[in-house]
Amino acid sequence: MIDNSQQHSTFARLVTQYRQRRGISQGQLAQATKLSRTYVYHLETGQRANPSPPVVQNIARVLELSTEDRIQFFEAYRLQTGQFVDADQLESTLLDLGELARLLVNNTSYPAHSLDHLWFLHSWNDAAIQLFETQAMMNRNQHIHLLSLVFDPEMRKRFHGWENLARRLVADFMYNTRTSTHLAEYKALVKVLRDYPEYRRIASSVYTRSKPAPSFVFQIQHSELGRITLRTATTVFTNLSSYSMVSYVPGDQQTLDIYRTHGWQPD
Repeated sequence: MIDNSQQHSTFARLVTQYRQRRGISQGQLAQATKLSRTYVYHLETGQRANPSPPVVQNIARVLELSTEDRIQFFEAYRLQTGQFVDADQLESTLLDLGELARLLVNNTSYPAHSLDHLWFLHSWNDAAIQLFETQAMMNRNQHIHLLSLVFDPEMRKRFHGWENLARRLVADFMYNTRTSTHLAEYKALVKVLRDYPEYRRIASSVYTRSKPAPSFVFQIQHSELGRITLRTATTVFTNLSSYSMVSYVPGDQQTLDIYRTHGWQPD
């Protein structure tokens, strides 16, 4: 007969082991999985012995477990609770998210792009490329970061009220990536962003504790279309932060007329 306390300690030990190997604290794991820090602490100490399968799936996703580690993790969970987690289904979901984000972007009439978890621009539709006039930039660099675009000396000239927009985006970026600051790719990204003096200035002074508002308005100057007023609309995957989609809808009547002329406004 298998000892239940040993089964339990195996699952708890794996949570701690995989978290520490990933290099994140209990608080960071809690933030990334939208659990409380106390909940994570109780998982690791065995005081919470029966988490739900979605919670275990979410922990495995955040900890970026390999297939072998996921199988071991889910088996320890099954032995402890008698509940099953479908490892194949989780892997399929992870592999499909990027394509799902691309499909969402390319099947909206509005100018739209997707962002990965560090705010690199993952995919654009033709309307967004035309609206922001980014084709030349994309030809030079396929791996564009949203803040690099906003802080680019040439691009920033196109944004009316650039200072307010930049401060808003930096604050949102710092809030949304607060659980990724331990990652090597995050540190490399910030090193690049800090090459922009204006980014260093703004990042040192913005307030990032409050959750960003879901939408805001800003204006750009298009070389042919003139001044355009835009409102953001963000689509996110429930409980998943790998990708999001940002759509740009008309912010005033003039922009609405422009959208209709270009077929960017759905009927």
